[in-house]
Amino acid sequence: MSSKIIYAWVPGLPHLLKPELNPHYAELAGACKVLAEDFKRQNVKRILYYSTQWLSVLGQSVQMRPEVKGRHVDENWYDFASLDFNFKTDTALAAKLIDESRDMGLQVRAVDYDGFPVDTGTIVANRLINPDNLPTAMYSCCVYSDYAETIKIGSLAKKASETLDGVTAVVVVSGLSGRYFTTEIDWREDHIRDPKDDEWNKKFLAALNEGNWSAVKNMKADYCQAAKVDMGLKALAFLEGAGACVSGRSMKTRAYGSVYGTGAAVMFGSI
Repeated sequence: MSSKIIYAWVPGLPHLLKPELNPHYAELAGACKVLAEDFKRQNVKRILYYSTQWLSVLGQSVQMRPEVKGRHVDENWYDFASLDFNFKTDTALAAKLIDESRDMGLQVRAVDYDGFPVDTGTIVANRLINPDNLPTAMYSCCVYSDYAETIKIGSLAKKASETLDGVTAVVVVSGLSGRYFTTEIDWREDHIRDPKDDEWNKKFLAALNEGNWSAVKNMKADYCQAAKVDMGLKALAFLEGAGACVSGRSMKTRAYGSVYGTGAAVMFGSI
């Protein structure tokens, strides 16, 4: 048996499904589609999603239903796009994730019921980077798991993925700076709301591009505070635990732009 893990970071707002509205949306969506082509070239067998929009409170949750389908109505962008979805779950990976979580002493629940409301981020990401409907696994973002515990969760995701044959793509679905516009804007004029946020985002992305993990670690707290980063950079913590943030690896930026004032990027982990 031969296993391999590759890594990616993608945005998860539905604006990417309307690329005609803004050049940033088009660039981000286009980079996601290039990522899908990369997955195909590398013979990715399954995708493991960690979305900061799938929030859990009572511990961790793992999607376990073999087929998950329905229509999701986003609580903020309900008039923006029809979010129909149909996922095939890699139940073998899901079972491993649950076993590893329990071995680590985490409270974990298997989600298995018809009509489960899959979050916007996972749906948008899957629509853009998974056109062939590869099997997926989904691990929730627990609001009470801090950065250190999220690293541990990423490590159990790595361990679970390594038990299966073939290439697993670990994909975090998250944003960068989190300062949204609080009033309606002209989509054509969307931009990073605060110029300082833009500076911080670019500094963070530059360090990831270089694989300068010590710089990333040193700036993390200040970046989160200054730019109101999405979920306190839990996406990075998950990737760190999953093995993406080590010497010799980097996260290359494929696209960077704004989505309703926030920062968004598509990144791919080199090996």
